[in-house]
Amino acid sequence: MAAGARYSGVMAAFPEGSPKPLERLASDGFRIEGPACDPERAWSLIGDTDWLNRQSGAGAVVRLDVETQGDGIPLLRGEVVGPLGMKLHFLEIWSSWVSGRFFRQVRDLESPVVQRSDYRAELIPVPGSALVKPVIEMSLTGPGWASTVRRGLSLSRMKRSWEQSLARLGLPAEDEDPPRDLGPEAAAAVRRWQEAADPAIVRRFEHHFRTARPNDLARLRAFELADRWALPRDAVLDALLSAVGFGAVELFWSVRCVRCYGQVGGGRLLSDLADHADCAGCKVRTEVDLGTNVEVLFAPHPSVAARLDANFCTIYPKNAPAQIAVLTLSPGQRVSAPVHLAPGAWRFGPGNGQPDMEVEAGDSGADTLVFDPARRPAQVKSGSVLLDVTNETPDRQRVFLTRHGGATAIVPASLLTTKEAFRRQLSHQVLAPDLRVGVRSVALVFTDLSGSTAMYEELGDAAAFAIVRDHFIVLRAAAARHGGTVVKTIGDAVMAAFYDAPSAASAAFDMLAEFDTWMAKQDLDHPPRLKVGLHVGPALVVHSDQSGLDYFGGTVNLAARAQGAAEAGEIVWTDAVHAQERVRAVLADRGYGAESIEKTLKGIGEVRLWRAVRAVGAG
Repeated sequence: MAAGARYSGVMAAFPEGSPKPLERLASDGFRIEGPACDPERAWSLIGDTDWLNRQSGAGAVVRLDVETQGDGIPLLRGEVVGPLGMKLHFLEIWSSWVSGRFFRQVRDLESPVVQRSDYRAELIPVPGSALVKPVIEMSLTGPGWASTVRRGLSLSRMKRSWEQSLARLGLPAEDEDPPRDLGPEAAAAVRRWQEAADPAIVRRFEHHFRTARPNDLARLRAFELADRWALPRDAVLDALLSAVGFGAVELFWSVRCVRCYGQVGGGRLLSDLADHADCAGCKVRTEVDLGTNVEVLFAPHPSVAARLDANFCTIYPKNAPAQIAVLTLSPGQRVSAPVHLAPGAWRFGPGNGQPDMEVEAGDSGADTLVFDPARRPAQVKSGSVLLDVTNETPDRQRVFLTRHGGATAIVPASLLTTKEAFRRQLSHQVLAPDLRVGVRSVALVFTDLSGSTAMYEELGDAAAFAIVRDHFIVLRAAAARHGGTVVKTIGDAVMAAFYDAPSAASAAFDMLAEFDTWMAKQDLDHPPRLKVGLHVGPALVVHSDQSGLDYFGGTVNLAARAQGAAEAGEIVWTDAVHAQERVRAVLADRGYGAESIEKTLKGIGEVRLWRAVRAVGAG
């Protein structure tokens, strides 16, 4: 607290540093406790200060920008809507947290009455149980003459509303938040949506729109919600895709920092993407890759809920689920803080362009994780681990402990862009014409007709062309059933894209079988046969006037060459496909084995390929 402060909280032993105090000013504050409850539920509330502020009328965030300060620590500038609808500018100068344990957030405001707010929250374990008791402290600092105004206008209302919010933790979860009404336009959009999609899924979303907190609505993650509601992931994603066309939700492309996994770029259209994005906090340049760092997000249409359009790494724990601990330390300060580490890979470091310490949590290892500026890898035992961090620099330091790969189930852009529903419903979503972005892995299937010349001679051009055209419909349907899409047709040939090799292999077998069944009904003397080739690997995603989104590079060439190496009625694939155990399981489930063949491919040279052969004893 500042010199002359009249309020003193009880959490002075918080394991983190403090910003430089404001001199010759007075502080007013309060301390409140909530009921004993489940730790995850309590953390979801006290780690979401935006929701608490909205509840009290003390400042919903309406604008947020991030910039890097001289010491490399990000400074957040924003606006909140304060009492009586006034917009207040703020600087977020300090924050620290350990997920599920404590959170502190300090903001300086441009106000004659309140010049600093200091929010502190902690979950106190209840002895003899798995429950915790949430405790919140809040102090507002400003001129002494304004103490009465702060207490009357801000603190008393904030305290009452936050007490009411904490009290809800003692209610059943479904009664925690009072429902909001949907306006006529939003309700009509939901009704139209329900007629076209799974009604049960739409009802879940309607309930979510009415009851979820603003932060939960701002980013609708299809797979995360599907897992929470115990629904099939593909069904939820397909439902959200259909909702876009009915004006119930909007789709966004979010470029995520490869270090902190926060949003650092993106937009409503694929054409809004650039080939890279910079994270001001981590000082990391992220090369845009549709498979690794572009996430598909949804949000309610503005008629359902207003949305905060802002790009930033982190602001509070709710928006940084991958970061289990963020500690801001004063010069020379040492912090010891317990965390819970799940098994897996973690990163531990200060960002700001410096390399991270790699940490592996497993069945054995140390129970203390000491931050080592030399960045040596560390092995710790998963579960309760004590963080031991010393800031040996002359400046303050911000240290992050981040789960490698992120902590949420995301929908990668490469998955959505290989779905037939995306091509059909959102064909306007294309890259800028001069943009080339990567995708680390895409599975491609090429098909071609063998014997089509004889068919043209038998039927004539018009009738034969109709057969070719209709066979595209058969192949497109088979690809769509396995989550893929036909990217383009080239003469008699088809190029289809899939998110992964097992899906592509399953589709290839169905393409071949269903084509043969369909062709048998055409009653031709010289029916053509299908030749199929598969390959998986990295590619460039480009704009195409014919296809919208197209693929370019060596992976495309090799997939096409694999198809060229196939005989009539045969499926051929590459080593990269065959190396995947799930692909070999697809073969076994369908009664096939694999036989290796050596082929010299034009422009590539001699390679080993594989072709499907009936397993011994298969029907």
